[in-house]
Amino acid sequence: MTSRQRVWAAITHQPVDRVPCDIWVTPEIRQELLAHFQTDDWSVVLDELGVDGIAGVMPSYAGPPWTGPDGGPAGLWGAQSRRIELPTGGSYTERIHAPMADFTEIAQVEDFDFGDPADWDFEAAAEACRSAHPHQVVRLGYIAPFVDLWTLFGEERALLNIGLRPELIEAVLDRVMDYRLRQHRLLFEACARHADLAQVTDDFGGQNGLVMSRETIRRLFWPHYRRAIALAREFGLKVYHHDDGGIGEIIPDLVEMGVEVLNPIQWRCPNMDLAWLKGEFGDVLCFDGAVDNQKVLPFGTPEDVRAEVRKNIRVLAGDGTGYICGPCHNIQSGTPLENVLALYDEIRVSGSFA
Repeated sequence: MTSRQRVWAAITHQPVDRVPCDIWVTPEIRQELLAHFQTDDWSVVLDELGVDGIAGVMPSYAGPPWTGPDGGPAGLWGAQSRRIELPTGGSYTERIHAPMADFTEIAQVEDFDFGDPADWDFEAAAEACRSAHPHQVVRLGYIAPFVDLWTLFGEERALLNIGLRPELIEAVLDRVMDYRLRQHRLLFEACARHADLAQVTDDFGGQNGLVMSRETIRRLFWPHYRRAIALAREFGLKVYHHDDGGIGEIIPDLVEMGVEVLNPIQWRCPNMDLAWLKGEFGDVLCFDGAVDNQKVLPFGTPEDVRAEVRKNIRVLAGDGTGYICGPCHNIQSGTPLENVLALYDEIRVSGSFA
């Protein structure tokens, strides 16, 4: 089977010759892998590791530049971030300006300029889809209303307003989703012919469970999810959902709404038992990820990593399909290279059904 055939078969619960695999890495691990294989071509690394992958396509912003309150450059809707360098060699971005951080009134939301959803380069996205589609399953877009609230309010203020000013949050979500659904309709019109999945996603889970109650998620977010999933269905796209942490409580809701691929499966978190996931949802969900990157990959031995891969394949691909093996999030800087190599070698060794 080709990589595209293998991943699509797993997603649609058809037999596969071997468990397909994907890769998520930080820039530091990416550089280590390029150096190890003595190349500056990432596709060479993917070939050496045997990665099938999913091609993610999102249009680039092409509208009038956004600026922050200091007049400096900003991201979408005027949000600003800065890069923080770590002594270990890694880095992360930290938000320094959220455009709605001080909003308290619905009138302020109504007056806010969200810009034009057509201000994106859909033709370049279409070309990326046409290029990738013969070789890989293609995942389109990024509809994530809770993450958009982080952009507009900042993470802490978003959560506080969900608790203290739910009517303000509802007004923002209505505006945000009008923008995102128009943006993604234009994206799907340009690209869906050469795409397979739509990403309707968020981060409702934390290390110890949901970051808010299931009832709150159902009330505020699921009506918008239903609109987004209906749009994907209109264009014949299956729905891919990324959600970190302990989200077990809301997985039945996601399935009922029509999610078909679930990532990243952080099984160390509560309510994420692998056997329960496969037993309850294995006939309707394809699981993507699941190899522990909190303890096993960074701190285990290569044999620990191999055992982790074997366990995940045994449980999540016990019926011979429905699983894309890979790390349960980005492989972090400081992870031993031999563990990364062991991960992908073991998928080849233990994932074969031939």
